[in-house]
This record gives sequence, structure tokens and C-alpha cells, in this order.
Amino acid sequence: MNNNQGNGEKSDDGSLAFLNIPRDENSRSFNCKDVSQSKLVNTSFWLIDFLEDVPTRFSKQKGKKGQTLVMVKKELSDPDSEAMKFFTGSTDILYILQEIKKRNAFPRKATLRCQGNRYFLE
Repeated sequence: MNNNQGNGEKSDDGSLAFLNIPRDENSRSFNCKDVSQSKLVNTSFWLIDFLEDVPTRFSKQKGKKGQTLVMVKKELSDPDSEAMKFFTGSTDILYILQEIKKRNAFPRKATLRCQGNRYFLE
């Protein structure tokens, strides 16, 4: 461990979080707390990242390849360990996420809304 307290750098506390290792882009998951999509309705949060076509028991029941896994944070400054993830089958949400990715515009603040069984982002 390197203790460089005198020159303004953070001291290495020996934790993995200190190393700030980026997520493996080939990974098919996010290492954070699961939350149901319905618990996030009418709340605002930061869209951080997403994975398409992640196989779930729901997607198999519906005969689909997979669902979209979305990583969000309440505050942009929150560490990844406090992020949340939820699965969605919403094509509206997937479309918005793909458009944000095309524009290289992550992270992005959004509010999750629901009308009947249709989930969408504002």
C-alpha cells in the first residue's frame, strides 16, 4: 500500500474500491443491488449503463432472447457499490437506452413512469 497523504493524493486503504477497477465490458451482469422496476416508478435517477438480451426466466417464458438489465444511481456521485440494477422488458426503455449509447451520452438523468403495464423514461 502506498500512503501518499502529504501530496494531496488519497491514501490507499487496501480496499478494492480504492483501486477503482473498471467493469469488464464482456460481463453480462452488474455487481450491485437488485431492485424491482415497479419500485422505481415516479422516481428520478441517473442511467449509468445497460446490457441487452440478458437471459432470465421471464424472457424464456415469453420466448424472447433476454431482457434489458439497467444500472442506475440515485446521485451521480454515489459509488458503484451503491448503484442499483433492474430488469425490464420495455421496448420503450430499450430504445431510449440505445439512443443514449449512440450519442455517447451516459450518464443521463431520467424519471421512470408507468401507464398500465407500459414502462417508459422521461
